[in-house]
Amino acid sequence: MKKILIVQNYNANKGDSSVAFTMLKSLRAIDDDLDFGVTSYDPKKATEEYGIPAAEFAFNLHDIKLKKGISRIWAFAREGLWVGYGFGWAFFRRYLGIRLPVPTFKNKTVGLYENTDVVVLPGGHFFTNFNGLGMNFSHFFAMILAFSLKKPTMIYAQTIGPFFGVFKLPVLAMTAFILRNVDAVTLREKGGLTYCNNVKRIELTAETVFALDTEISLAQNVKGLQSVRDNGEILVGVTIHHIYYKYFFSKDRYVSIMAEIFQRIVDGYNATILIIPMEEAVHGGGDRPLAREMIDRSGREKSVSVLEGDLLSHVTAAVIASTDVFIGTKTHSVVYGLKSGVPTISISYQDKSNEFMQMFGVRENAINLKDITPDDFMQIFKRVFESLEFYRQKQQNALSRVKLLAEKNNHILLSLIK
Repeated sequence: MKKILIVQNYNANKGDSSVAFTMLKSLRAIDDDLDFGVTSYDPKKATEEYGIPAAEFAFNLHDIKLKKGISRIWAFAREGLWVGYGFGWAFFRRYLGIRLPVPTFKNKTVGLYENTDVVVLPGGHFFTNFNGLGMNFSHFFAMILAFSLKKPTMIYAQTIGPFFGVFKLPVLAMTAFILRNVDAVTLREKGGLTYCNNVKRIELTAETVFALDTEISLAQNVKGLQSVRDNGEILVGVTIHHIYYKYFFSKDRYVSIMAEIFQRIVDGYNATILIIPMEEAVHGGGDRPLAREMIDRSGREKSVSVLEGDLLSHVTAAVIASTDVFIGTKTHSVVYGLKSGVPTISISYQDKSNEFMQMFGVRENAINLKDITPDDFMQIFKRVFESLEFYRQKQQNALSRVKLLAEKNNHILLSLIK
């Protein structure tokens, strides 16, 4: 049986969860003689959700983020000591063929690396200064372990870049090292090609989640969804980003812009708006607190609400598919909207979402987050609302071509297994 290890699955985020879920389902459809493991931010949850063995990240941020006081200091110290030792462990293993002992708390993680045929860093935007230095280092260290074992490795349907800010150079250096040493790279949009010189094998494909059809029937059992739908003539789904707006303007400005957009959609179109969380509530509520601030500022509490509960990623996709118009800021929510055929508007914090929209021939329905104004946004909304069937059909017609590109990721991955 061939073994694939998926590393750095940040399963507190529904987008990352949907990538892992799609990989498992689509790869098994190609070859049922596959066995999987995963290193996840929350291993217990990963095993429950994916049904495969899971262990913590090679450099684990979970306890460092969530613990308090002495427990947090201990978590940081323990991981720091392991990383220092881990670089030595990797050197001895790769260049001297000597396997040094592994700390007990990393046995399961290292065991997954040692007992696999290929290590894959799956889709997302893992190497960019939109993520903090710690997360970038975590991805870097994960691949160092893979290289030390001389395992075939792949960067799978990734976004690479952009790089900026005070930590631009170290993040760029870590990225360049990984790209030089990995066996195959697939990118989900062309912007990352800029950083991929000296890569052994590189192909431009598509976001892997496009490969999996949305099971819209899963939304039928979502509590409260039908009652929300019945409140207005149309149901508008929305996702926001509770972190990346900070790169463009203040929190007050973001809340004000979105609140006014909510007002104008509700008042002008007799619409109900459902804000759909894309982050689990474990980190201070995720995206929910900011969403509620927007609702309060809008003064339309009867017509704008937040979807309750932490749904599985593919159920979240089904909810988005159940809306009449979808407005996505989180990247994978835009993917969910496009592939389901729901007329989709992208508020793009990064060019990857614009490129996804371009793939489906609806680039005109994207607006950059840094440039957004209520007036400019409502021009797009008006056009989409007046042409719902046109855009629904356009997205559906493009899907089969995009799916083929997404499925190429799997064939390249499987070709690495000898």
